[in-house]
Amino acid sequence: MTGFLLCALLPLLPGAGLLRLKKNRDGITLTECYMSGLLVCFVLGAVASCMTIKLSGGFSFYCRLLAGLLLVCSLVSLFVGRGIVRDMLSRMKASCGQKKEKGRYRRRQIAEAVILLFLVAIQLAGYFLYVPDTAMDTVTETISTMMLTDSVFRYDPVTGHLLANGMYPLFKLWSLPLLYGSICGLCGMELHRFLYLAVPVWLLTVNFFVLRAWAGVLLGGQKEKRNLFLIFAGLLIVMGDGNSASYAYCLLHNGWRGSAAAAVILLMGGYILFEMLVKKEWLYGGAAILLSLGALLSAYLPLPPDIDTLSVGDKRWGMLLISVLGLYLVRERTKKRWKKQEAVLLGVCLLSGVFPGSPFPVLGIAFALTAMWSVADEWKKGVVMFAGLMIMICMTGTVLPFRADIPKWRHIPESGRVIQDKITELAETYDREVMLAAPQDVMEKARLADARILLPYGKDLWHTGCNREVRSFYPYGEEELILYEQIKVDYNQPDTVAALASGLGCDILVLRERMSDDAMRQYGWQETEKVPGYAVYLARPGSSYRK
Repeated sequence: MTGFLLCALLPLLPGAGLLRLKKNRDGITLTECYMSGLLVCFVLGAVASCMTIKLSGGFSFYCRLLAGLLLVCSLVSLFVGRGIVRDMLSRMKASCGQKKEKGRYRRRQIAEAVILLFLVAIQLAGYFLYVPDTAMDTVTETISTMMLTDSVFRYDPVTGHLLANGMYPLFKLWSLPLLYGSICGLCGMELHRFLYLAVPVWLLTVNFFVLRAWAGVLLGGQKEKRNLFLIFAGLLIVMGDGNSASYAYCLLHNGWRGSAAAAVILLMGGYILFEMLVKKEWLYGGAAILLSLGALLSAYLPLPPDIDTLSVGDKRWGMLLISVLGLYLVRERTKKRWKKQEAVLLGVCLLSGVFPGSPFPVLGIAFALTAMWSVADEWKKGVVMFAGLMIMICMTGTVLPFRADIPKWRHIPESGRVIQDKITELAETYDREVMLAAPQDVMEKARLADARILLPYGKDLWHTGCNREVRSFYPYGEEELILYEQIKVDYNQPDTVAALASGLGCDILVLRERMSDDAMRQYGWQETEKVPGYAVYLARPGSSYRK
């Protein structure tokens, strides 16, 4: 974990050099410095991946290349932006001193801080407890295969077989698995802990800092309302977790995939664009926007495998409309005029609501709710308004904070853990790669446990959103497709499955029903110890029936 923390802090170094382009250096914050550097890191990851693919380099070559690019960029950044780092640290030290002199917080501020910490704790608890179904995600298999073979996009992550022409075109510029793999190797963490714990927590933390920066833009000098803004944003993230295409779901569950990273980058890119237009920071803004676009491309391609069309079914879109209407009525009641900045930003949030994964509706709703709360100067009125807002959130979203039902640490259900442990145990007895044929619920988890396990066909056959280009560019043969169809009905035809698996050269066969003794002798299988609900077989060495 220490290695990951060091890697997570690394973006501060390249970020300082980019901020040298800003005219107004007194307003530079640590969040802006960090996020600017993070965009640089994503872009360098994309550059290193392109160079590696063009030069036909391996995974270790990519890691060395990326490390070199980051080192050079960081040294140049420190030399160019050394004064900025010193001034920023001095301002932070002075600000901390001023906060200590103010004495105790008021009771209302303490209550807001406690609520915010509680919401953050609920979200972090989700990473320790639950994770969505990994069936449609191939990042884990991709990283495992690259580390095992020291190759980049030369092996199918779904099945583990060598590809004749390299990885599918859709993945050739997708640097996120490469970037994650290099960081994981540098940290020395177990892959499942890195992808299912460290990355999501890191992304959620970064997201909160970016939202805090937006709070400063939306609320101006009203620093006392920043916590309140973050509370409403946190409520939307926790309680809006019912739509798997939403920004909240991406942050809570898809931290190891490109969707969550893209949402945070988009939020920061919008912030930089606003700074550029309002404060006339053309040079810095132009450079940062280009970096944002590059980072967005490297993290999440414009047309991902599991989304073909845009959708307006996100409940958060309706919530934004209700919030804007409520804010308008509050403005009319209190005779406050709309500021151009507020109207424009809410308009942008409203328009972006048609995109199901956009983070801007959350931003607009949190701002509207914060502005509505601010008219309740008395504590009793505030409690009533808070209760009304909670009812509105629950009516338009959901009160179920975690939708997934698969344990976090092992990401394999308890019912399937015994068979997975047995397969892993058998695979370790071989000093080579092992081919497995099994029911689909077993096969889609097998390569997550051990990348040395090969599959005659993969989960792209039964999950339409998983690697949609596999079948078009690398179609399976007739024998593999027949095995796939037959293994679905192995209750009725276990002997047929045994013959097909043996003919394809499978080493391990898992069936739901036991095959006949004649089939075992004829097709060269030997039965292992029984596993509840499954019959497990090993290929007998030297069998004449096998390929």
